[in-house]
Amino acid sequence: MIKRIYLFAAIFLTFASTILAQSPWELKKDQNGILIYTRPSKTSKYNELRAVFDLPGTYDQLRAVLNDVTNYKTWVYATSASSLVERKSETEIIYYSQISAPWPVSNRDFYSDTRIWIDSANHQMRLSSRNLDHFPPSKSVRIAHLQAEWTITAPTSTTLHVEYMLVWDPGGNIPAFIANGLCTSGPVQSFTQLKKKMSLITQQVVANRSAR
Repeated sequence: MIKRIYLFAAIFLTFASTILAQSPWELKKDQNGILIYTRPSKTSKYNELRAVFDLPGTYDQLRAVLNDVTNYKTWVYATSASSLVERKSETEIIYYSQISAPWPVSNRDFYSDTRIWIDSANHQMRLSSRNLDHFPPSKSVRIAHLQAEWTITAPTSTTLHVEYMLVWDPGGNIPAFIANGLCTSGPVQSFTQLKKKMSLITQQVVANRSAR
Protein backbone atom coordinates (compact mmCIF):
# COMPACT_ATOMS: atom_id res chain seq x y z
CA MET A 1 0.00 0.00 0.00
CA ILE A 2 2.76 2.42 0.96
CA LYS A 3 4.61 1.59 -2.25
CA ARG A 4 1.48 2.42 -4.24
CA ILE A 5 1.15 5.76 -2.48
CA TYR A 6 4.77 6.59 -3.26
CA LEU A 7 4.24 5.53 -6.87
CA PHE A 8 1.13 7.67 -7.20
CA ALA A 9 2.93 10.64 -5.65
CA ALA A 10 5.84 10.21 -8.04
CA ILE A 11 3.49 10.02 -11.03
CA PHE A 12 1.58 13.09 -9.83
CA LEU A 13 4.71 15.14 -9.29
CA THR A 14 6.04 14.15 -12.69
CA PHE A 15 2.75 15.11 -14.31
CA ALA A 16 2.56 18.40 -12.42
CA SER A 17 6.11 19.35 -13.34
CA THR A 18 5.40 18.51 -16.98
CA ILE A 19 2.29 20.68 -17.01
CA LEU A 20 4.18 23.52 -15.36
CA ALA A 21 7.03 23.20 -17.84
CA GLN A 22 4.49 23.57 -20.63
CA SER A 23 2.55 26.44 -19.06
CA PRO A 24 1.36 28.69 -21.88
CA TRP A 25 2.24 32.34 -22.04
CA GLU A 26 -0.61 34.63 -20.94
CA LEU A 27 -0.95 38.05 -22.57
CA LYS A 28 -0.94 40.68 -19.80
CA LYS A 29 -0.46 43.94 -21.70
CA ASP A 30 -0.81 45.21 -25.26
CA GLN A 31 0.38 48.79 -25.21
CA ASN A 32 2.31 51.04 -27.61
CA GLY A 33 2.86 48.10 -29.95
CA ILE A 34 4.45 46.11 -27.11
CA LEU A 35 3.04 42.72 -26.14
CA ILE A 36 3.83 41.53 -22.61
CA TYR A 37 3.28 37.89 -21.66
CA THR A 38 3.91 36.10 -18.36
CA ARG A 39 3.82 32.52 -17.11
CA PRO A 40 4.59 30.80 -13.80
CA SER A 41 8.26 30.07 -13.19
CA LYS A 42 9.43 26.50 -12.69
CA THR A 43 11.95 27.59 -10.05
CA SER A 44 10.48 30.52 -8.09
CA LYS A 45 7.31 32.40 -7.15
CA TYR A 46 8.19 35.21 -9.55
CA ASN A 47 6.72 35.00 -13.03
CA GLU A 48 8.77 34.65 -16.19
CA LEU A 49 8.24 37.39 -18.75
CA ARG A 50 8.22 37.60 -22.53
CA ALA A 51 7.97 40.82 -24.55
CA VAL A 52 7.48 41.14 -28.30
CA PHE A 53 7.80 44.45 -30.16
CA ASP A 54 9.26 46.21 -33.20
CA LEU A 55 11.82 48.98 -33.34
CA PRO A 56 12.99 51.38 -36.03
CA GLY A 57 16.68 51.17 -36.83
CA THR A 58 19.47 48.71 -37.53
CA TYR A 59 21.52 46.16 -35.62
CA ASP A 60 24.42 48.61 -35.25
CA GLN A 61 22.18 51.38 -33.92
CA LEU A 62 20.52 49.12 -31.35
CA ARG A 63 23.85 47.61 -30.32
CA ALA A 64 25.21 51.12 -29.70
CA VAL A 65 22.26 51.90 -27.41
CA LEU A 66 22.60 48.61 -25.52
CA ASN A 67 26.34 49.16 -25.07
CA ASP A 68 25.81 52.71 -23.76
CA VAL A 69 25.46 51.55 -20.16
CA THR A 70 25.81 54.93 -18.48
CA ASN A 71 22.67 56.17 -20.28
CA TYR A 72 20.44 53.28 -19.27
CA LYS A 73 18.70 55.62 -16.84
CA THR A 74 17.26 57.52 -19.83
CA TRP A 75 15.18 54.54 -20.95
CA VAL A 76 15.42 51.49 -18.63
CA TYR A 77 12.57 51.59 -16.12
CA ALA A 78 13.47 52.73 -12.57
CA THR A 79 17.22 52.74 -13.25
CA SER A 80 18.73 55.44 -11.05
CA ALA A 81 22.38 54.81 -12.01
CA SER A 82 24.45 52.41 -14.07
CA SER A 83 28.12 52.14 -14.87
CA LEU A 84 30.50 50.06 -16.92
CA VAL A 85 32.68 47.82 -14.75
CA GLU A 86 34.70 46.07 -17.45
CA ARG A 87 34.68 45.74 -21.21
CA LYS A 88 35.91 42.20 -21.65
CA SER A 89 35.73 42.19 -25.46
CA GLU A 90 33.87 43.74 -28.37
CA THR A 91 30.91 41.50 -27.56
CA GLU A 92 31.00 41.22 -23.75
CA ILE A 93 30.71 43.74 -20.92
CA ILE A 94 30.22 43.70 -17.16
CA TYR A 95 28.14 46.54 -15.73
CA TYR A 96 26.52 47.65 -12.49
CA SER A 97 22.97 48.98 -12.15
CA GLN A 98 20.92 50.51 -9.34
CA ILE A 99 17.12 50.22 -9.39
CA SER A 100 14.80 52.58 -7.52
CA ALA A 101 11.85 50.70 -6.01
CA PRO A 102 8.56 52.22 -4.81
CA TRP A 103 8.04 52.51 -1.05
CA PRO A 104 7.97 50.36 1.03
CA VAL A 105 10.12 48.11 -1.19
CA SER A 106 13.88 48.57 -0.83
CA ASN A 107 16.01 49.64 -3.79
CA ARG A 108 17.72 46.88 -5.74
CA ASP A 109 21.02 46.55 -7.54
CA PHE A 110 22.91 43.99 -9.60
CA TYR A 111 26.05 43.28 -11.57
CA SER A 112 25.55 41.82 -15.02
CA ASP A 113 27.68 39.93 -17.50
CA THR A 114 26.16 40.83 -20.87
CA ARG A 115 27.08 39.55 -24.33
CA ILE A 116 25.83 40.99 -27.62
CA TRP A 117 26.68 39.24 -30.84
CA ILE A 118 25.51 38.56 -34.39
CA ASP A 119 24.24 35.02 -34.96
CA SER A 120 25.02 34.86 -38.67
CA ALA A 121 23.76 31.30 -39.10
CA ASN A 122 20.27 32.27 -37.95
CA HIS A 123 20.35 35.86 -39.28
CA GLN A 124 19.84 37.33 -35.81
CA MET A 125 21.43 39.60 -33.26
CA ARG A 126 21.44 38.12 -29.76
CA LEU A 127 21.85 39.56 -26.28
CA SER A 128 22.36 37.34 -23.25
CA SER A 129 22.60 38.81 -19.75
CA ARG A 130 23.25 37.09 -16.39
CA ASN A 131 23.67 38.54 -12.92
CA LEU A 132 26.99 38.06 -11.13
CA ASP A 133 26.99 37.31 -7.40
CA HIS A 134 30.66 37.58 -6.44
CA PHE A 135 30.77 41.37 -6.04
CA PRO A 136 30.66 42.93 -2.54
CA PRO A 137 27.23 43.92 -1.15
CA SER A 138 25.94 47.50 -1.07
CA LYS A 139 23.22 49.38 0.80
CA SER A 140 20.66 48.17 -1.76
CA VAL A 141 19.19 44.67 -1.84
CA ARG A 142 21.12 42.57 -4.33
CA ILE A 143 18.94 40.97 -7.00
CA ALA A 144 19.21 37.23 -6.42
CA HIS A 145 18.77 36.06 -10.00
CA LEU A 146 18.51 37.82 -13.36
CA GLN A 147 18.60 36.16 -16.75
CA ALA A 148 17.57 38.09 -19.85
CA GLU A 149 17.64 36.99 -23.47
CA TRP A 150 17.04 39.18 -26.52
CA THR A 151 16.52 37.71 -29.99
CA ILE A 152 16.49 40.41 -32.66
CA THR A 153 15.75 40.00 -36.35
CA ALA A 154 15.66 42.56 -39.17
CA PRO A 155 12.50 42.21 -41.29
CA THR A 156 13.68 45.18 -43.39
CA SER A 157 16.84 47.26 -43.65
CA THR A 158 15.36 49.89 -41.32
CA THR A 159 13.25 47.89 -38.85
CA LEU A 160 13.93 45.36 -36.09
CA HIS A 161 11.76 42.73 -34.45
CA VAL A 162 12.57 41.93 -30.81
CA GLU A 163 11.65 38.98 -28.63
CA TYR A 164 12.72 39.47 -25.01
CA MET A 165 12.68 36.87 -22.22
CA LEU A 166 13.27 37.48 -18.51
CA VAL A 167 13.65 35.08 -15.58
CA TRP A 168 14.33 36.79 -12.27
CA ASP A 169 14.24 36.80 -8.50
CA PRO A 170 14.39 40.32 -6.98
CA GLY A 171 15.89 39.07 -3.71
CA GLY A 172 14.83 40.08 -0.22
CA ASN A 173 11.27 39.46 0.94
CA ILE A 174 9.30 41.41 -1.66
CA PRO A 175 5.81 39.88 -2.08
CA ALA A 176 5.33 38.06 -5.36
CA PHE A 177 2.24 40.08 -6.33
CA ILE A 178 4.22 43.34 -6.15
CA ALA A 179 7.20 41.98 -8.06
CA ASN A 180 5.00 40.34 -10.68
CA GLY A 181 3.10 43.61 -11.14
CA LEU A 182 6.31 45.54 -11.72
CA CYS A 183 7.43 42.78 -14.05
CA THR A 184 4.66 43.73 -16.51
CA SER A 185 4.52 47.52 -16.13
CA GLY A 186 8.28 48.12 -16.07
CA PRO A 187 9.11 46.53 -19.45
CA VAL A 188 6.30 48.46 -21.18
CA GLN A 189 7.80 51.73 -19.98
CA SER A 190 11.36 50.63 -20.82
CA PHE A 191 10.57 49.47 -24.33
CA THR A 192 8.36 52.49 -25.03
CA GLN A 193 11.33 54.72 -24.19
CA LEU A 194 13.62 52.49 -26.27
CA LYS A 195 11.28 52.92 -29.26
CA LYS A 196 11.46 56.71 -28.84
CA LYS A 197 15.25 56.61 -28.53
CA MET A 198 15.67 54.47 -31.64
CA SER A 199 13.24 56.69 -33.56
CA LEU A 200 15.29 59.78 -32.72
CA ILE A 201 18.45 58.03 -33.86
CA THR A 202 16.96 57.02 -37.21
CA GLN A 203 15.52 60.52 -37.73
CA GLN A 204 18.96 62.01 -37.10
CA VAL A 205 20.53 59.61 -39.61
CA VAL A 206 17.99 60.65 -42.25
CA ALA A 207 18.55 64.35 -41.45
CA ASN A 208 22.33 63.94 -41.74
CA ARG A 209 21.97 62.25 -45.12
CA SER A 210 19.67 64.98 -46.38
CA ALA A 211 22.15 67.66 -45.29
CA ARG A 212 24.97 66.24 -47.41
